[in-house]
Formats: sequence, structure tokens, C-alpha cells
Amino acid sequence: MSNGPARADAPRRRFDVRRARVLVGARVGRGVRRLRSNAVGIISASVAAGIAYAIALYLVGHEVPVFAAIAAWVCLGYGNDRRPRKVAELALGVTLGVAFGEVFAHLFGTGPVQIAVVLALAVSVARLVDGAQMLAMQAGVQAVVIVGFSTTLLGGGVGRWLDALIGGALALLTAALLPLDVRKRAQSLAAAGMAELAITAEDLARGIRLADPEVLNDALVRARGSQGVIDEWNTLVRDALEATRLTPSALRHDDLLARLQRASTLCDRAMRNLRVIARRSWSVSATMQDNDRVAGILEVTARASRDIGVAFGSNADLIRLRPQLLAVAGDLDPQAFTGWQTQTLVVLLRSLVVDLLELTGMTGTQAREALIETDTGRPG
Repeated sequence: MSNGPARADAPRRRFDVRRARVLVGARVGRGVRRLRSNAVGIISASVAAGIAYAIALYLVGHEVPVFAAIAAWVCLGYGNDRRPRKVAELALGVTLGVAFGEVFAHLFGTGPVQIAVVLALAVSVARLVDGAQMLAMQAGVQAVVIVGFSTTLLGGGVGRWLDALIGGALALLTAALLPLDVRKRAQSLAAAGMAELAITAEDLARGIRLADPEVLNDALVRARGSQGVIDEWNTLVRDALEATRLTPSALRHDDLLARLQRASTLCDRAMRNLRVIARRSWSVSATMQDNDRVAGILEVTARASRDIGVAFGSNADLIRLRPQLLAVAGDLDPQAFTGWQTQTLVVLLRSLVVDLLELTGMTGTQAREALIETDTGRPG
């Protein structure tokens, strides 16, 4: 088996710079997409924190109502998971921690021993009240903050507890009146995940056409870094499905979310297949044959992946995207390619095309039947 061109052919320094450029470029692109998708959550939680602070400052008359803003922000966060139960748990944890810290600091003062004791006690009380992990975490954090800070810095007495109560109540009201549309976030992540798949396939096609091991390695580096997008997609849809079970039937979108959850699993599988193809392409790039033909197949799969992502983002019909993939499936007969190295790649491409066909709504059996049988040359 050939191990491909030695990496020593290119200076190590140059390779490291190239790898860093690929990683930074990919990370910046993903960061921009994350910021764009979380913009509404960030703005709404920030506005809620400001309003909570203003209520405690101007209506209640507290001088430094910082815990009102902290409670509102902690309870809402910037993400899309604003289930009323979760927000209520966080609000209860914050107010419980502040109240417990106030009483403890009044009785025993502040110091390292007091910090350790109040943390253990606050978390223990929270665990007695409810089994939610975030409730206990916030109770412990807020109790430590109360005991650790001087009352001259952040006020004292009932005031800080009331500030936390105001912030928590406003967060719960915001979550109820301004729920974030998790469908759009899930669709955006689906489009981003499929775009990562398409870009990787395009880079692989270019590397195979040029027989350039550095371009192929760039594709592998990018594929490895894309896992976070797909994992985030899967996690969001799972949490969203759980959240919709608590909403009125008129607001539920279980069917769409269930399809996106299945799609996230298939996209994950397709990306793993693509990483295997990238590693294999790098190892045989100097000796493989039919480069242009294999590159053409990858270019078609890249276009199909991008189109599937666009369809997910707009909730368009996926069936119309099948013909181009079915045409590729009909060409994936390993025996029609020259050289065992290329034939091995074609076998791997068959799995990738099956994943993409399933993403258009076909069952696994239907997708596999669309492939050319390796022994007869007929559709399977």
C-alpha cells in the first residue's frame, strides 16, 4: 500500500501556516454563523437585564440593583432553550441562593470558612427542593457571591433578594411572551451543517483533480473541525423536541423537528464517511487513476449537499433533489474504474451517496437499491 507523498516534501513551517489558515478561516465562518443565529437571544436577554435593573433602581428604589440584571441574564441566557420550566428553575436557584446567602452572611459574616460552608448548605437545600442540576448550581454560585461581597458594594439585607426576584420574574415573563423560534435556529444549523459537508466535498474534489496532498489534507482538517456544528444541530433539535412537548398543540412543530433530528444523524454519518474518504484520498493521491471522474462525482455530491442544506433552511421539498444523486448512484460501479486504489474510493463514495439519498427522504433500503450492484452492474 502506498503511503502517498511524504510530508517532508513541503517545509514543516509552511505546512503549519497553511493548516492554521484553514482552521482559522473555518472557525471564523462558523463563529459568524453562531453570532447571527444567536443575535435575537443575546439582544432580548440584554434588554430584559436592563429593564430588570431599571425596575429595581427607579421603581423599587434600590441603589445598586445588580442582582436584578444578573438574575435576568442568567435565567434567559443567549441560547434558544427558553423552556418556561428551565427559566423557572434558574430563577428559583438564583433567588434561593441570594436569600440563603443573605441570612448566612448576617448570622456568620464572611470569610473562607463561611464560603465553603454556605456553598455546601445552599446546594444541599436546593437538591432537597428540586432535582434540577441548574437550580442547585445557581443556588451555590449566588450564595457564594452574596457571602463573598461586602454589603457596601452591592447593598444588603432583603434588597438583594428582592432584586434577584425581580430579575427572575422578568426573565420568566420574557420567556413566556417572547419565545424564540427554535425551528429557525434548527433550520439554520441544518443549512450550516450541510454547507460544511459541501465545502469539504468541494475541497476533496479539487485535491483529487490536482493530485495535491496539501489540498486533500486541508479538506480533512476542515472536516474534523466541522463536528461541532453537527453536534450543536443534533443537541438543539433534541432539546427543542423536549421543549415542544410542554407547549400548546397549536405551537408544536414536532414533525419538522423530528425530520431535522433524523437529518442531523444522517449528516453526521455522511461527514464521518467524508473524513474516511479524505484520509484515503490523501494516502493514494499519487497513484490513483480516473482522478477527473472521481472529482466530478464529488463535485456533484457537493452541489447536492448544498442544495439539501438550502432546502432545510427554507423548508422546501427535498424530493426534487434526488435525480442528480440517483444519477451519481448509477455511476458508482467500482469495477468501471481503473486501479484498486480508485475502486476503494468508489466503494466509500457509495456509502456517502446512500446517506445523501436518505437525507432527501428515501429509506435506507431504497437508497441502497439505487446503487449499481458490484457483481452484475445492474441497479441494486
